[in-house]
Order: sequence, then C-alpha cells, then structure tokens
Amino acid sequence: MSLNRRTFLTGAAGATAAAIGLRGTASAAERPDGVVVTPADALEHLQRGNTRYANGNVQRKTYAPPGQSPEAGQWPFAAILSCSDSRVVPEDLFDVAGKNLFIVRNAGNLVDDVTMGSLEYAAVHTGISLIMVLGHTNCGAVDATQGSLATGQMPGPFVNSIVEAITPALTPLPAGYTLNDAIAANARYQSEQIQNLSPTLAAKTAAGTIGIVKGVYGLSNRRVTFLP
Repeated sequence: MSLNRRTFLTGAAGATAAAIGLRGTASAAERPDGVVVTPADALEHLQRGNTRYANGNVQRKTYAPPGQSPEAGQWPFAAILSCSDSRVVPEDLFDVAGKNLFIVRNAGNLVDDVTMGSLEYAAVHTGISLIMVLGHTNCGAVDATQGSLATGQMPGPFVNSIVEAITPALTPLPAGYTLNDAIAANARYQSEQIQNLSPTLAAKTAAGTIGIVKGVYGLSNRRVTFLP
C-alpha cells in the first residue's frame, strides 16, 4: 500500500478507526522524506502487520524509503509505548522492519516525564502520525499493582513508582475485576495521560495530524485487540 494522502479507511479497518476515535479527515503528518501518512494509514499498517504475524505470514514489511542506511535517518510512521516485557517486541508483532516504529518501553507501558519527552520528540521531529499504548496479557507490572491494592503492601524500592503510576487506572474498576480488565484499564488510562499532559500532542490530535490509540497484545494468540 502506498503512503499517499487519502481519506480514512473503509470497511473493517475504517470501522476500527472510527471506534477508537481517529478523526475522519485527510490530515496527516509529513515525514522528513516528504511522504505523507494519515493516522488511519498508520493504524492500517499496524492492523495488517499484526494479522500477518498472528497468521504466521511474516514479511517484515517496510514503509521506509528503499536503499537508505540507518545512518541516513529513520522513517517511523507510528510511536509505540509498550511494556518492557521481553515477550513483547513491537517490530515482531506488527511485522515491520526497523526504522518503521519509534518505540518507548518501560514496565507497565507507563506515562512519565521521560515517556512524554520521547513521544513529543517523535511527534515533532520524526513525522509519526499515530501513537499507540500497547499493554499485554499477563502483565507483571499490572499484576503487582493489583496485588498491592488487594493487600495494602507495596513491593518496595523503585518498583513502588510503577505501582503508583498504575494505581489510578485500577481504582475506578468495580469489585471483582480481573487482571485482563486491569490491563485494558491501564492502557486506556495511560493513553489519556498522553493527551492530558502534553499541550503539544493535544494540539496535534485536535488537528487530526496524530491519532492516539490503545490496545492489548495477547501472548497466547499473538493478536492485538484495539480498545475503544
């Protein structure tokens, strides 16, 4: 698929774009090489790549200019805020080659000052048109937070900061919520934080040049569920 300016997707992919709140405009970010990618283009690249990966049809697809060395630059179409868990490798699960994703990782896919600086940098300097917060099933950071809320005991030293960052996502959940509920809630909460804390990113999302989406990667089925 070419990376030209176009309107939002039709069919199933278009329905997903609408469901997760991407603006129905042709607005787009321009990459350093002049190629224009809309937020819906970027979403479609992620969706199709994950489908290939889950089905075992790996292609390591690239949307970067051909024949460019790593020293020449990078051409990411999306930024991924993912968990540091070694089982979650965004380039693999979205079936793209290097230089296509700008990846920010920490335990629990958390938003903090360094995360925000990294995402703002990506938005201003690399030409991304989509930010995705990617949680995953069996997340140890979310599980630790759930345990701390249940027992009142903190895990200790610097791990406390992870629990404290995830806690606001879980406290509104009803009694009896599951770990999967908590993981999805955390992905939603962290995605909200991105726009709430950054005037730069809020302006770009309001203009429709950058979309913010969230999802959960299933370790057992290798599929990403995009969340409304």
